[in-house]
Amino acid sequence: MEYANGAGLNTTKECLPGTRDEILDEIITWINDTKDDAPRVFWLHGNAGTGKSAIAHSIAHRFRGLGRLGSCFCFDRNRAAERRHDKVFTTIARDLADRDEQVRRALAHVVHHDTSLANTPDIKQQWNEFIMKPASTLSDAMVGPILIVIEALDESGGDSTREHLLQILAGNLGDDESRITKLPPNFRILLTSRPLPDIHKVLNDVEHVQHRSMDSIPSTWTERDILRYVTKELVDVEGIHDTELLTSLAHESGGLFEWARLACEYIKRESDVGLTAHECFDAIMSHHKDDPIALLDNMYKFTLKSIFPQDQSQRKTRLTRFRSVMAQVLGTLEPFPLTSLRSVKSRFFDECDPNIVTAIIKPMGALLSGTTDPYAVVRPLHASLTDFLTDEKRSGEFFVDTSHIDNELAFASLGVMEDGLKFNMCQLPSSYLPNSKISDLDERVKKNITLELSYSCRFWTCHLRKAPFNSHLAEAARAFFNHERLLFWFEALSLLKAINTSAGSLSSVIQWVEVRARALTVGVDVDVN
Repeated sequence: MEYANGAGLNTTKECLPGTRDEILDEIITWINDTKDDAPRVFWLHGNAGTGKSAIAHSIAHRFRGLGRLGSCFCFDRNRAAERRHDKVFTTIARDLADRDEQVRRALAHVVHHDTSLANTPDIKQQWNEFIMKPASTLSDAMVGPILIVIEALDESGGDSTREHLLQILAGNLGDDESRITKLPPNFRILLTSRPLPDIHKVLNDVEHVQHRSMDSIPSTWTERDILRYVTKELVDVEGIHDTELLTSLAHESGGLFEWARLACEYIKRESDVGLTAHECFDAIMSHHKDDPIALLDNMYKFTLKSIFPQDQSQRKTRLTRFRSVMAQVLGTLEPFPLTSLRSVKSRFFDECDPNIVTAIIKPMGALLSGTTDPYAVVRPLHASLTDFLTDEKRSGEFFVDTSHIDNELAFASLGVMEDGLKFNMCQLPSSYLPNSKISDLDERVKKNITLELSYSCRFWTCHLRKAPFNSHLAEAARAFFNHERLLFWFEALSLLKAINTSAGSLSSVIQWVEVRARALTVGVDVDVN
């Protein structure tokens, strides 16, 4: 059965001890209320930066410690290529099976009698066969609450990717026996998301869904908790120990923990910006008061402005490089470490010096992960950064145009494969042995297939399909198919356990050529997605 790796509990995202106590207690009370008429779903919703994820991970960690966490499943827009929305209930089912022998046996029975179910992306089938049927056998056997956390539903993709999941959560399936209310009364689902229109439309006024908006939490509670957070973060910073200063900083946050985090990061790196900690504090406070834009957008702009030189000639060059590098970071279908970003950059992008990537990424530790470790993935620390950078009205001079990134990544991937693909790239001892018989295959793959080569093999056609048709890219694709690299590509896909994607990849190339070329002849752009 499919399993979404890396989608589980992350204890580094938990609330600071002593904060969010009231909302945590409210959710815990709901989880422990196992009466038949208790709501099955608790929907915690609010805008970006308000702390929903921290609450969800805190609850998940607490109930894991009690042995009552069935599963924690987190969506992540930076992992879109993994199609986590197709693996929701296979992952949750496997987690449930790991903690209970009865579920494991029931799940094995289902798959044994219909092996095609094991890899189905149909989450309605997943729900019925992997969740409802095994759970129905446990109502009398399992005592105490069983918690399932589904975090950041809004990051699952577009409306269509979560349509069926929302139907399941809302109990809108046609089969009465498959309704979520038919789960044993001790099952609870904690759901977090931004209040996007499609989510709100489906879950609003549903009897078995308990709502809680982050906006409804009293501002005095939130400000108190943010004060505790900034006090802890700035405890070792000289000149910012005054209670009045810390209180005013917490007040200025407007209830946004992400704003407070960015403010603390700026103050703590005073030596990098050439100011004292107190001067950094004053800059934040004065800048905010005079700026009418949204709080979080304002802090992103403030943080980015502190990174770039004031000299206009240097600033223009640096901004151009920033836009190019960040388009690459935001455009990849799964995050790269710095070493891979540098390698891909040198294959196609407008500035071929890979040192440019390092020069742009390293100062952005307040906004990105992986800025100090060349082997850690580089990704936005908060999903709202992507929204900010890709909206020109919000980001202004920091706007990152990703409209051409698929064309560039398709070219770059073809370049990576041109250099990296070769016969027997993992130096297997014999061509007559199946992969399953190579005991150290995983180690050989890790050693001989770089992350950028793995990515290029798996996703070059995804970028090609979304790129506007142009003769240069078409010629590069033609050269790939006219070379023995095509065979080496199949070999690499097999080694990467992705050979099942080859048929769809080839089909998408044919579709891109036919549809794009036809559109080009009539002067109309056609979306083939």
